[in-house]
Amino acid sequence: MTEDSSEGKEKPGPGLPEKKNLMIAGIIVTVLIIIVIAVVFIQLPPGSKNAKPAAIMNITPKITKTFLPSGTRVIGQTPAIQITPAVPVDFILKSGNPSSCGLTCRQLDASITNTGYATAHDVCIDVSMHNSRNEIINLNGNPTLNRCIGDIEGGQIKTESITINADCGLFATKCIGETLTLQTRVTSVEKTVQFPDQLIAV
Repeated sequence: MTEDSSEGKEKPGPGLPEKKNLMIAGIIVTVLIIIVIAVVFIQLPPGSKNAKPAAIMNITPKITKTFLPSGTRVIGQTPAIQITPAVPVDFILKSGNPSSCGLTCRQLDASITNTGYATAHDVCIDVSMHNSRNEIINLNGNPTLNRCIGDIEGGQIKTESITINADCGLFATKCIGETLTLQTRVTSVEKTVQFPDQLIAV
């Protein structure tokens, strides 16, 4: 009877403690893995700024710029195109080279353009002359030759032929052998423009 009951039970052997040790080691490793995962989640809670991966953080500024509301101005941003509005009235004067019509007479064609967008009213060309000794030379009997040509619309060009008879004094002493300076300006109700001097050798 005693021998039969002892045959049904397992006999303790060297393999049994090794199985127990392996099971305990597996449990310990599993617990360690769970602890490591828990620590990672505690340090990087969802929604925190540090939880963003580097790739997402690099993309964020681009997304912010892309979805700015229309009309929002970014500080330091310079517009690519700057449009300067045209002035209402401005003048370009082309007189060409004066041609001789006598010893003290010169003739020139003055072409005047209103480069503005508005009409220039009561446009006049004023011409005066002096010699190298700064003596004023009368033109057509007056210190200043004045030719009025009326209104000029924006972008319009008008050409006037002007004859200048210089009063050079007795025996033309004010002009002979002198370099004369011709000064021209254009006036209107809206604007006055003084043009560069033109030199005339006599």
